[in-house]
Amino acid sequence: MSSDGIDIITDLGEAKLNAAAGSGLAVEITEIALGDGNGANYDPSAQQTALKRELARRPFDKRHMVGTNAWRVTVAFSPDTPAFWVREMGFLDAEGDLIAIWAGQNIAARQTGAVEYALQHVLNFSRVREGLVIVEAPDDLLFDLALNTAHATAQFQLQQLRQADQIRALRLGS
Repeated sequence: MSSDGIDIITDLGEAKLNAAAGSGLAVEITEIALGDGNGANYDPSAQQTALKRELARRPFDKRHMVGTNAWRVTVAFSPDTPAFWVREMGFLDAEGDLIAIWAGQNIAARQTGAVEYALQHVLNFSRVREGLVIVEAPDDLLFDLALNTAHATAQFQLQQLRQADQIRALRLGS
């Protein structure tokens, strides 16, 4: 979604995170909900317990950890999802409670329905103690493979550059 939206943890989400902090448990985020914001863009509020108008919900398809307490989630809504302009997203735990919400005044709404509505979003809980939030979804193994391949290729190229520098230094020295 557009970077102009903002993610916030709801008051209920914060309460659940605080309760989990001393218990050894974690808050498991399992689903995403989409809504049309009741037909208008808006700034989300921590007091919200639901989207303004939820119109679709489903579990995440994949996840990939991108940092401490940050996950890139992927989900695809099928073409038979009702057609509406997405202006808000909610991230829900296993009990269906709204833990975090994304919305904003300046977002560019995208329409669902008729074609697969695919989205990727980074859920960032960096201000939450490590281990208190878990995103439940299958790991995105293809994304992991792409990152590992890119990293290995970069390391190989770096080694080649170092070797080229050593060869140049040897030639200049002789």
